[in-house]
Amino acid sequence: MKLVFLFPFLMFVVGFWVYISKRKHIMNMLISLEYLVLSIFLFIMLVSFTLGLESYMSLVFLISSVCEGSLGVGIMVGMVRSHGSDYVSSFSVLQC
Repeated sequence: MKLVFLFPFLMFVVGFWVYISKRKHIMNMLISLEYLVLSIFLFIMLVSFTLGLESYMSLVFLISSVCEGSLGVGIMVGMVRSHGSDYVSSFSVLQC
């Protein structure tokens, strides 16, 4: 039964590794963050099904993750329009 919980953990580790190693484009970073959110959602669902709890908290988590994803895409579109590309190295945080 504990091997079931190993799969979301491995998904999280792989997603975190991709997030750390692929920092060149903003879109790659956003996709890996969504992958991390998906692994956390899977873990929440497995825990709630195993313990016999209600899955309303997972619905709230899923709604907040969708809002986070749409906000990230909106910020990325704004950066691409203002800086011309989605390369992380093409803009500075301190620059207006």
